[in-house]
Amino acid sequence: MEACELVSVELRLDRIEVEIASELPPHMRAFARAYARGTALPPAPEVLHRALTLATARAALAHPILADRGLALLRLVAPLAIECDAAVMAALAEPSSWEALSALAAARDAASIARFGRRAIEVLHALHGVSASISAPASGLPPPVAGWSEPDGVVLDVPAISHAWDAIRARHGVDGAVRFERSAGARPRTFVVQPHGEVVVVVPADLTTPAARFAVLHELGHVLAAFALSAGIPRVVDEAAAAYLARAIEREGEPWFHPAAAAARARRAALAGVLDRVERALPAIAERPAERPPWALWHDPGAQAAYAAAEAMADAIEREVGSAPAPGALAAALCAQREQIDRVGANSL
Repeated sequence: MEACELVSVELRLDRIEVEIASELPPHMRAFARAYARGTALPPAPEVLHRALTLATARAALAHPILADRGLALLRLVAPLAIECDAAVMAALAEPSSWEALSALAAARDAASIARFGRRAIEVLHALHGVSASISAPASGLPPPVAGWSEPDGVVLDVPAISHAWDAIRARHGVDGAVRFERSAGARPRTFVVQPHGEVVVVVPADLTTPAARFAVLHELGHVLAAFALSAGIPRVVDEAAAAYLARAIEREGEPWFHPAAAAARARRAALAGVLDRVERALPAIAERPAERPPWALWHDPGAQAAYAAAEAMADAIEREVGSAPAPGALAAALCAQREQIDRVGANSL
């Protein structure tokens, strides 16, 4: 890259980042509120849809000085470029079925090949730290874990969740503004308004089961990652932080402990393996593990491989720092994992 071209890309990147820093936080607050209440979701800021934004992110990857910034931006805009393709949006509007999922995957692939020269699942895996061989084929699913989704006498409320977060924050040496919003119908989800600064966490209104406690701990892991790492976290690292933190429910003596938690984790890992295998084969439908496609395959492409890789990463981090690390040790381990993934990602996209 010539020096003048480098300067041009850097200036465009500067302007785009300033625009995103201004427009994305209010959008994320509005999006989190609408998501929790089940109302219409606001569209992403226009800057994220511009062809120039995508082109700038890709151009930034070509120079080591800008590669980290370009990769972080690409993780934000590349999935949008695929999902907002007209054919993909039309396929998403169809009723969910295995045949419709096949058509949706084909539309995603066509949109991705036109923009990136490779299938959508390959782009998402490369962006977020999944290797082609990270997820081995699963042989089948264990049965549902008895008692995991049934009330067990432990009931959480927002003050209890806030108290748990205060303990996590102090233990791991991170901080920021966290707002918890309960929802009667939405899945648990964390919205990063500002990295290192502000997060909204949507949690279920019904918090009476071990599965619900696990979901809350999992989201608090995403909060920790958001405060510990800069924007553009690879999905595998983000999920590894959540997986690591949620393992507290498996340890006797922890406030939200449940004896079935380890078995539930094994079942989740098996399910991720099955769904990852199904997703890698799309648009071919090699197997149908359920009557209808699971929600994640329809709305969250690439997530299953990330879940599988995240568990392996959480294992490695736990071996390195233990289950009760010193303040800052977990954040440092996550940063090291991110740096390794970023080096590979910058050279593979």
